[in-house]
Amino acid sequence: MQTHWRLALMFNAPGADLVPFAAALRAGVEAIRHAADGCPVRIGVADRHPDLGGKEPVVGAREAGETDGAVEVSIPNARVRDLDAICAALRPLVEEIAEGGSMQVMTGPMFHMVPVRAGGLFLSLAFRRDPGTTNAQFRQWWHDQHSGIAIPVLGEGLLAYDQVHVDHDMSRRLAGAFGVPDAEYDAYDNLTWEDRDAYLHSISDPVAMATVLADEQGRIDHASMRHALMVDIG
Repeated sequence: MQTHWRLALMFNAPGADLVPFAAALRAGVEAIRHAADGCPVRIGVADRHPDLGGKEPVVGAREAGETDGAVEVSIPNARVRDLDAICAALRPLVEEIAEGGSMQVMTGPMFHMVPVRAGGLFLSLAFRRDPGTTNAQFRQWWHDQHSGIAIPVLGEGLLAYDQVHVDHDMSRRLAGAFGVPDAEYDAYDNLTWEDRDAYLHSISDPVAMATVLADEQGRIDHASMRHALMVDIG
């Protein structure tokens, strides 16, 4: 049963320097939670550990499509009307931390695709649907077909898999409230693991992972994707 919406803010570290950025986010956790007015909050900072296949983090370096941090607020359906007030309270807090011009805002109904368990590492991805598919077709495929392929591949280590089906009108309004352009995403995808080792184990079968990617062809506009594997800091 769909019971909550999720508000997602994605943004970058000034100068792509994650150390002071993470410190500023940690210092702001309580204020961000207060701004969310009792709604559950998750705050993430990008994990760029070399075990993930990249190089040592370099200040000033960021791959195309990567984001450095996120704030997520889960809002009960009955409180969706409070999103405007929550955004008004969050805006000055996040603007103080984020690199200017880097923030993107989206919201929509959230669907838990597996029973939710807590974990310390999560993957967040925002993306648009392939231009050749309608919004209704995309949502049905993502919810009904793709989840059925991805969940068995990722296995028992997958602690949570939340699909946010972006509400375009509401997201456009909230982006305006933050003073940023609407990113026009169709989806915000969240997957949670215990830690980095659990994540790496979950994606370790290249043949199985190829079946997941193959199912996405013609449905997801991969060039539009913004993403990060993040450590949950609050």
